[in-house]
Amino acid sequence: MSIQVENNLKDTEDKQIFEQKAHYIPCKIEADGAANVDKYFEPYVTETSESELTGTFRGHPLDGSKVTFPEGYRAIVVTEAKRPLGEDADRRFQVVGGFKEFVNWNWDKKTSKNDSIVKAMDWIDIADAIHGD
Repeated sequence: MSIQVENNLKDTEDKQIFEQKAHYIPCKIEADGAANVDKYFEPYVTETSESELTGTFRGHPLDGSKVTFPEGYRAIVVTEAKRPLGEDADRRFQVVGGFKEFVNWNWDKKTSKNDSIVKAMDWIDIADAIHGD
């Protein structure tokens, strides 16, 4: 099985597409598709300090902080228009957007450097130090 990722977007033409807002929320939602985050979530987020945010999701209080990728890195959002029937079949994905930072949310504790997603960002710098030029 091979995986192909096609980027038909040009960074200069579609700059806003690569500057989307992203949230990492500790929950599982049994839905796949667009969500009206601008209307139902972001108006209720407040900035308590320069790096701390608070909000709620379905009545649960959330504490968050902004996480940025190291210089030269960004995340991309991909979609698969048609999933193949077999597990061994080739797969094709299309780039539909991206982001340079996201908000990491916790519902049961304040966000910190010990959060798994934040630790993963540290590994980018460690891998570059080990395997870089």
